[in-house]
Amino acid sequence: MIGTPLSCSIIVVKDQKNLHDSFSNDASYLYQTDQDDFNLGKISIQCGRRNDALKFWTLWKSVGSEGLERIVDHQFDLADCAREYILSNPDYTLYSFEDSISVCFNYKGIPARDLCTALYEKSSLLVGYGSYKEDEFVRFVTINAQNSKEDIINFFKVLEKFVGESEAIGIAEASTLN
Repeated sequence: MIGTPLSCSIIVVKDQKNLHDSFSNDASYLYQTDQDDFNLGKISIQCGRRNDALKFWTLWKSVGSEGLERIVDHQFDLADCAREYILSNPDYTLYSFEDSISVCFNYKGIPARDLCTALYEKSSLLVGYGSYKEDEFVRFVTINAQNSKEDIINFFKVLEKFVGESEAIGIAEASTLN
């Protein structure tokens, strides 16, 4: 949510002992050989949650508390933009609530699983779906800190164009896009 990289993290130290002392983790269920030279996971920053803490700490040091606040506020602004778009269009049904970066909706009554699968298989959009009780919906999460409101609107325009073209060539029906 705050734009920290999920992987591709590296830490370089002058003395290997410092790395080992800082990140050593003995978990017998993970490391099944006795020789540490072959168990790089024991000293790997990627093993476990400590990498998340380090990435958060470095981001916090980089942008400060106000910078983190701006990043988070931006994500909520993008979600508000998506909700406003959905509420202004009668072809959409909104399932989510305010104060969340997860925007859940349906479009034209098309089953969310079918829509998301077709969008993925045709390389148009990659978006997930979810369900709650008996409702299934597209689950659009405004997690990318680099997105703009124009990107959010473009998502909906691509979705609508895809469904329109699919309907025009007979792929989509009211109940399925497969």
